[in-house]
Amino acid sequence: MKKIQRIFLVVLFSVFAKDLMAEPKNVAVIVYPQSTLAKQYSRIALARIEQVLSDNGVTVLDQKKAEELKKGWKKLEEPGALITAEEFVKSAGKYAIDGVYRVYLDAAITTGLAGIFTATSLADIRFIGEDAQIRSSASPAMGVKGMPPSDGLTESAAISNAIQRAVDATVQSMGMKVIDFTNPRLFTVRLAPMPGTETMVAEKRPAALSDSDPIIALASLKDSFALSEEVTCINRSPDDKMVVVGGYLRKTQGGRLYGSQIHVLDRVANKEVIVFETAPVATRKAEEKGGAKILDCMFISNWRYLAAVTNSKLFLWDVERGAVMSALFFDEGIDEAQLEYGKSGDKDLLAVVSENGRQVFRISRE
Repeated sequence: MKKIQRIFLVVLFSVFAKDLMAEPKNVAVIVYPQSTLAKQYSRIALARIEQVLSDNGVTVLDQKKAEELKKGWKKLEEPGALITAEEFVKSAGKYAIDGVYRVYLDAAITTGLAGIFTATSLADIRFIGEDAQIRSSASPAMGVKGMPPSDGLTESAAISNAIQRAVDATVQSMGMKVIDFTNPRLFTVRLAPMPGTETMVAEKRPAALSDSDPIIALASLKDSFALSEEVTCINRSPDDKMVVVGGYLRKTQGGRLYGSQIHVLDRVANKEVIVFETAPVATRKAEEKGGAKILDCMFISNWRYLAAVTNSKLFLWDVERGAVMSALFFDEGIDEAQLEYGKSGDKDLLAVVSENGRQVFRISRE
């Protein structure tokens, strides 16, 4: 009999606890823009979270009433405001809702390579229930390795994608089901040769790193009797968050062979994030007019794009995707070279300055 009573009490408590933790069925959604740009596009965030809530069976208070609630309950503007259950009933009771989602929204936009707009967004979402219990989550920062910004051919396209991604990531972490998760929009760029007479204003490169900089230790440089690797270029990204190291590979067993590779290091994560091959350790092919040594390497505009030049080829990578965008052979091999990035009007240009002269390439989107 006592065992049955215990089982009954456990079941009763489970049902009671489940009821206490029940998801809200009727809510209001209020967006608090944290910048002028976020204010301009706040309806994107509002529409997205309303759609996700609807997909999860939650009824959203119409916007006219939500605006009334927003104006009458100024305390909600502060993310960390202490709100009691009595305050909730006093301010929201007449709207027949059992919770309020507050979206603190921010956004930023820049013009990236080839006229592509690049946007980032942050959504800090806080839910307060009628019991005054608060749940909150914020989207991960965009514009870092693993969380790229959103590309767009227009400002609105880039920002809309970024905001929807920020909202989706946040509500998903709060336990909501996102049926059609928003993925980042990314564009591909390519290098195309330009006339040698093309002039450009070269951007100033970040200060060079020392060969003894401790960050280099993060690079997985080859160091064995059979295969060694010599560092031939080191550079940092404009924001100093990423570092590129070029390595010249030498194989001494079974014949002397050469190759090269690029190491990308993340200062914030304190690790090597990717390695790009620029030349395999092998006999050079007919189209390679020079050797395999990396002569210069640099990040372009920010950390996302990376260029390198060897004795034989010019490379452009999208670091975020881990993909080569262009790999072009030179008509003649070169022994020394320096890379320059700059603009000519609205054109993004990459130049290779070597003993063979100045070769200019346009960076254009596909």
